Amino acid sequence: MSLRQLAQPPFPPTDLSLLSTGAYPDGPPMQPAPPRAITAEELVKQLKTTLKPRGRRAVEDGLAVFNSQQVAAIVPDPNLRAALASLAGSPGAASIQAIRDGIYSRVIFGITPRPEAIAMVLLGPATDPRPFIVFNQPYRYEDFRLLGDAFSHETLHRADPNNRNEEAINEALNTAYYGQLLLQLPRLATSRTELARRLNTRLMALLNTRDARGRQRLTYSTGNVLPRAATPLPSLAALQLGITPDGGTATDPTSTPGNANLDFYLSAITRTRQTGAAFDTATVELLDSHQAWATPSERIRLARLLELRIPKPGPWPPHREDKPWHSPTSPPNGRHEESIPW
Repeated sequence: MSLRQLAQPPFPPTDLSLLSTGAYPDGPPMQPAPPRAITAEELVKQLKTTLKPRGRRAVEDGLAVFNSQQVAAIVPDPNLRAALASLAGSPGAASIQAIRDGIYSRVIFGITPRPEAIAMVLLGPATDPRPFIVFNQPYRYEDFRLLGDAFSHETLHRADPNNRNEEAINEALNTAYYGQLLLQLPRLATSRTELARRLNTRLMALLNTRDARGRQRLTYSTGNVLPRAATPLPSLAALQLGITPDGGTATDPTSTPGNANLDFYLSAITRTRQTGAAFDTATVELLDSHQAWATPSERIRLARLLELRIPKPGPWPPHREDKPWHSPTSPPNGRHEESIPW
């Protein structure tokens, strides 16, 4: 039943207050979570609640991260440290080791060079050339579980200049993890803070990036994955890879080196064993053909949580070779969507 529902065209939204105004400008104005007192005791309590379903080891690992002086020296803000700790037992868990290994000199709140960014990896000064991570100051009071999702994305980057494949792959991975997080903690989707709405919009685009058999894809869909949005989009990956003149998802022939964190994350999301993966077309194609982060029924649950309109399942379409959807108004080849604030 669920797969037949997913075989229908992309699901349109019914509640724009859950989605980003970057995609749906007619929605209500977005506001980050307002200032509030965040005590260590409150964070520990919420952290235990978050990690308990993942098992005792996840609880122990997460609390050890939060209480670690070594980690606190790099991630001094308790809300950001709880965000990192919340990744224990998740597909993004290797982010913790990246911090412990000292790959980044520090992780802080500040002003990102791109005002629309949630967080960015920046190159350090000559006195300490290691990269560091800056989370945009307006998101200081967002729920640490939402910040953890962004943390899992940024710690996939290294000091090397990245390419479009790297951004598309990282976004696919952390959006899939966000879907898993909502299956566990659905109320995060309905908080209607700016960060939640931005993450919801990307998850909607991923859920709608599927073929005529209802299978989850990354670079292919049967229609605009942002129905009724200001700008049509043929797939989640097209947000970073760009759109071809005929309305498909563009490709990037370049490659940047992978890392142990990428291998771990890829293995968890695809349920395959990955070693030595790079940020290249081969990895994009792997995610286009092997996404196992949620079952069809779980993807339908997420679509309902985001209040997307799901039609009644029709008969299975006759078997045919899938053909990519073509936008009626295609942007030029390779347009980079990094600046869209969602």
